[in-house]
Amino acid sequence: MRPTLPNKVSKVINELNSHKLIDNALVTDIVSLANLNASNLDEFNSFNHSAFESYGRKLIYDNGNFKILLMSWRSGDFTAIHNHGYTEWGCVCFFGEATHRLYNATADELTILQKQNFNEGQIASVCGDLTHIMGNSSSKSFTTLHIYGSNTRQKDVSKDALVYMPEFNKAVTTMGSAYLNMNKQLILSEKPLAKIPNDVVLDYFSLVKPFYERIGQISILQKMEKTIENRSVN
Repeated sequence: MRPTLPNKVSKVINELNSHKLIDNALVTDIVSLANLNASNLDEFNSFNHSAFESYGRKLIYDNGNFKILLMSWRSGDFTAIHNHGYTEWGCVCFFGEATHRLYNATADELTILQKQNFNEGQIASVCGDLTHIMGNSSSKSFTTLHIYGSNTRQKDVSKDALVYMPEFNKAVTTMGSAYLNMNKQLILSEKPLAKIPNDVVLDYFSLVKPFYERIGQISILQKMEKTIENRSVN
């Protein structure tokens, strides 16, 4: 049986549905005024997600032009580097401290723009071309609420999310998921990876290595080590 929507979440949904045009400032104001907290969303957490899913991801609501999800982060959980497809507006509400990297992504190269964590209570804006990675480098589990929306699409607002996988030397598109070591059934298309500088690769490996160690993916860890050796030589 599907969990009942908490009153505060229902108010956010009703408020969003009352506007024909939404931007990041408006959705952030709506979520901020709702005064959400982690306990409001306990029914939707997925800390018991599969060991081979690199974070918990549960859909709360989807009316076509916007969706709301709760992500659950155990220690060591991380996304891959990714953007958000057709998303035109949205936000993330943090119920714990999340490790975060922001990137500049072009057709030719991926570079780090910012290394700055998000703290509990913060709300960050999201759009389709926002390219980032986030996860849990601490020992304490937490959740984050995600809203992805569009003023022009009536379905699949996060479709064609671009996910970068340096450990496999490829980039893939998905319906919105951004798991590490993603199940092939979630991949819509793939292509060779654009140029990624050494500092980006080394930083990325340092973030995701604990996840691969936790699930015992020795072959991937060895591939990462080989990549580091080759880049050190070159």
